[in-house]
Amino acid sequence: MAQVRYRPTETGPWRPWSFTAVAHARQSRAATTAEVQAFQARLQELAAIVKRAPAVSPPVGFAGELWGSLNSYYAEAGQPAGRSVPLAGALSFGAFPLIEFTRGGRLVNEDLKGGETELLQFEVNELGARMYGSTRPEGWGDVQLDAFVEPASGEAVAGLPRVGDVFVVRKNSKPLWVPFPLSDALKPIESTRRSAFEHAREVYAREVAEFTAWSSPAARAARRRDWQKAAASMPGGGAEFLANMEKSEPQIEAATAARLAPGGPEDARVREAERELQEINGIVAALSPEALKAPSCYDRNASLLADRFRAHAGALESCRALVRPNVDYFDPRLPRSAPQVLMVAAFTRCLGPGSPAATTPRGGCAINRALVDSMDWDAVRAWLDR
Repeated sequence: MAQVRYRPTETGPWRPWSFTAVAHARQSRAATTAEVQAFQARLQELAAIVKRAPAVSPPVGFAGELWGSLNSYYAEAGQPAGRSVPLAGALSFGAFPLIEFTRGGRLVNEDLKGGETELLQFEVNELGARMYGSTRPEGWGDVQLDAFVEPASGEAVAGLPRVGDVFVVRKNSKPLWVPFPLSDALKPIESTRRSAFEHAREVYAREVAEFTAWSSPAARAARRRDWQKAAASMPGGGAEFLANMEKSEPQIEAATAARLAPGGPEDARVREAERELQEINGIVAALSPEALKAPSCYDRNASLLADRFRAHAGALESCRALVRPNVDYFDPRLPRSAPQVLMVAAFTRCLGPGSPAATTPRGGCAINRALVDSMDWDAVRAWLDR
């Protein structure tokens, strides 16, 4: 087994810059070549700020790597088309510990490429739910929505306010998200329940029709002819086989009839789906137009649907506001390549008391935490909104 040796006191290299903008990312944002190149240049400016931080200048005990990417855009309901929003992407940082080991009798290292470490992500111009690690309410099913449960604030790090799983750097004081109306919060529940009811009803009707055809005299006679044909090719004429089939068929028919009978388990499943659909329709019908327009909230601990999704005004503390990204946050006068908000992501895992000890002394979380503490965040703010 190869013996790995760490070199914590040696100065490592900065690996070459790279940038990725796959076809889907460019096309989903209708980004021109010039815009993509300008966005890459802005990420390289941020990379230069990172490289100046005392914690990584120079990279002692690790090889530093910074690379950029353009994110794809998925226009969910309520969001503008990709061509009308700023470009978004990420600057990724990795501190890869300097190691050496023997492979095939030769001493090798991974200073210039390869290795594993905890990455630090600098996300640019992203406002969606995935950034904050926010939850999606139960009951919305597969309906595509840009809404999410409002992330909670947390303790600041290096003067950066924490929101959910990210730390936010910005100059624009506009809200990152806006309230989600109660009517919109209830629509996906109605849609999901209607689909579930219609599917259950369709499946039940099909099973009843198939069983009716299967249990008809003509179908029974056809099956018996098939049994007799199969038995004729068996030793002894297949008497035992025929007896077993004659015995099992009534049992199968009786069990299926009971399962599909009115009031049986399959019918009950349809009725339950219908009751759930009626429940949400009743809730909507009982609300005034003003209540439907009101900001909504979600209480995952409430047992009744009407209490889980309700108007936020005056709601209990356990009812977290439902929100959606603020499409008016970005300044349309700025170039699409301009960074207007930065979120430091993939960092909360490095905040636990045991995280530095779980990595090497000169890599991963140990360096990520030192980097965040020593970066010139005023320079980052000056980099924004230009």
